[in-house]
Amino acid sequence: MRNSVLALLLTVVVVPASAAGAAETLRYEWRLRSPFSWIARIKFPTSGAGVLRTEQTGAALESSLRVSAGGHDYFEYRSTMERDVSRTLTSRSGYAFGSKREVKETIYDYAAGVARTADQDEGMTEIKTRPLTQDEARDALTIIAYLRQHAARIRSPLSTEVFSEGKRYSVTIQPKGTRTYVWNRQQVPAAVFEVVPAGQQKDGGFTLWLSKDERRLPLRIILEQKYGSLDLRLR
Repeated sequence: MRNSVLALLLTVVVVPASAAGAAETLRYEWRLRSPFSWIARIKFPTSGAGVLRTEQTGAALESSLRVSAGGHDYFEYRSTMERDVSRTLTSRSGYAFGSKREVKETIYDYAAGVARTADQDEGMTEIKTRPLTQDEARDALTIIAYLRQHAARIRSPLSTEVFSEGKRYSVTIQPKGTRTYVWNRQQVPAAVFEVVPAGQQKDGGFTLWLSKDERRLPLRIILEQKYGSLDLRLR
């Protein structure tokens, strides 16, 4: 669960250009889908709630996601991206589980051609600097934003890179056509996309179900993990 949220960090929702200037809050319920979920329940939560918020501030979009299971345990991700979702400006991920807490923040410095990541763990801060090989770095949130705005144009697989904490990961975006999804007690059409990591790695991929109306709401998000998946469904 931690790897999925911190490595690809699923799913912040971005307001489409037609709704620019508006704030958006979406609430989810999630469950762990795994044949080993009864074992995971002993130590880790297997269900809970998620909140996605997005708001435009000037020329940027501020997005945040908090996934929690009650109490004080949570995963949180924040991202600042350009309004046209062409690239990510800053990424921030953090979690609290029991007495353990960690926060990582990456600033993409395009003028200097580097990504600077500050890792705050147990009161200590470590800064790592990595070169940027392109002038348009995108984290998973920016890819989600792109899909929301351009889903109708994507009809064949696309290869791209996801940046997480300044590191690059090769992925393929695969359109899976239209499927029927039950939401708000109604059957609605949804465009389905799979984001698949390169090679044999499964952990870190995700599947996105978008409503086929103007809002392109993420109705369902499935985060793949090594021993199962995290299934978020829009309330």
